[in-house]
Amino acid sequence: MSDLLLASEITRDTSGGYLTKGNLRVVPLPNHLFEEHHRNLFVYYEIYDILPDTGEIVVIYSIIDQNNKAVRKITRKLKKNFSTQAVNFGVNIESIPPENYIFRVEVFDSTLNISAKKEVPFAIKRTPPKEVVAEELPYYREIEYFLNNREYRHFSSLNERGKEIYLKKFWERHNYQEIAPRFEYADAHFGEGDRPGFKTDRGRIYVKFGPPDEIEKSTVGDEEAKPFEHWQYYNGLEFIFVDIRGTNEFVLIWTNAPGEKSQPVLFNYLPSSKRREIEK
Repeated sequence: MSDLLLASEITRDTSGGYLTKGNLRVVPLPNHLFEEHHRNLFVYYEIYDILPDTGEIVVIYSIIDQNNKAVRKITRKLKKNFSTQAVNFGVNIESIPPENYIFRVEVFDSTLNISAKKEVPFAIKRTPPKEVVAEELPYYREIEYFLNNREYRHFSSLNERGKEIYLKKFWERHNYQEIAPRFEYADAHFGEGDRPGFKTDRGRIYVKFGPPDEIEKSTVGDEEAKPFEHWQYYNGLEFIFVDIRGTNEFVLIWTNAPGEKSQPVLFNYLPSSKRREIEK
C-alpha cells in the first residue's frame, strides 16, 4: 500500500496535465492544512499485490483527534478487479472542529487474511465566526432544523425575551455567515408554488447538511418511474427525492441520515435499478 496523498481537490480529467494520475486530476495540499474554504478532504493512494477475484476489499477511513478518538469513521468496499488499484476518496469536514488530526486508512482483504494501514497528519483551521447581534437578519429565527423536537418545543415555549437569549446563544455556537446562504440558495432553487424553498424537503436537507457533493438526476419520468434526484455527501449521507406528481415538487423518500425518515411505500416510483440499490 502506498503512502497517503492528501489533496484539496480530485476531479476527473483526461487532459494529461502534470497534476493528473490516470484519468484523475489530483491537487495536492502539501502543508496538510485545511482552511475554511476547504469543504472536503480528499485522499489518493494505491493498493498493490491484489489477487483479482470476485471478492471485495474493505477499507475503513478514520479521522482521529488528539485524544485518539475517531471523530469520523466511514467504511467502503472495493471490487478486486486489478492487481494494482488506485483509490481516491473524499470526506466532508465542514462540521469537524478546528484541531490537529490523523487521517487513517485501513485496508482488509478477508480472502487472503491480510491487512494494511497508513496514516497522515493534517490540521483544520478556521477563522472564528463573527458575532451575530442583529435579530433582524434574514433567517435569524429559523433554527428548527438544527434542534431536536424537545429543544424546539422548549424554544417555542419561551417568552420573547427568552427567545432572544436563546437565539443569541444559538448563533454563538453556529456560523450564521455559513448557514444563511444555504437558506438563500434553498429559497432561490427549491421553492414550490407559494411554499418557500427552505420549507421543502430538498430545501430542508440543503439547509441542514449544506450542498451535496454529488447529485444524480433523472429528469424525465416514464411509465416505470418518476423523475428523481439522488444526493450524496462525502460523509456517507445520502438522500433520494422523487417528483411524484410531475410538478417539480420533490419528496424525500429514502435516506440513511439519522433524524430523517424514509418512505418505503413510495419506492415504487423509482427505477427498478435504484430500488435494488437501496433495498439491498
